[in-house]
Amino acid sequence: MIPTKLTIDQLDNYFQTATYVERFMPSPLNIKNKRTEMFYIIDKLYGIGKDKDSYKNEDKPRLKIRLNGEQIQIYEFCILLLVKANEKDRDIISLRNFPYKRSFRQLKRFFLPISHEQCRIKYYNALYELLKLYHSKGRAYFLK
Repeated sequence: MIPTKLTIDQLDNYFQTATYVERFMPSPLNIKNKRTEMFYIIDKLYGIGKDKDSYKNEDKPRLKIRLNGEQIQIYEFCILLLVKANEKDRDIISLRNFPYKRSFRQLKRFFLPISHEQCRIKYYNALYELLKLYHSKGRAYFLK
């Protein structure tokens, strides 16, 4: 359940959760062979056994990662928030969080003349603007 009053730290944590959820969401295209990076890492390190339900030389079953309802709800909420944000704020938030979480030092490469500290300030100002919009319009405005 998304609370009616959010802080900037909570919203940043929600975007981190949305980053995690997006990695494990099914592809919009119907590609059955497209797998996440986690499974590529597992294949490289352990490999898949003969029965395809266990790793090589082990009897343990493969990992099955499933998302819970709260994580999917947070993901949808963050996407709806990004749609309502202005273009400048949407750029810095999406570059920081999608397709994976970037550090501010990595983010400064997209905004080269400024330092990583100024990137951090811009990012938190963008989150603050989203929170102002969320608190002024209310939760129902974003979830309709």
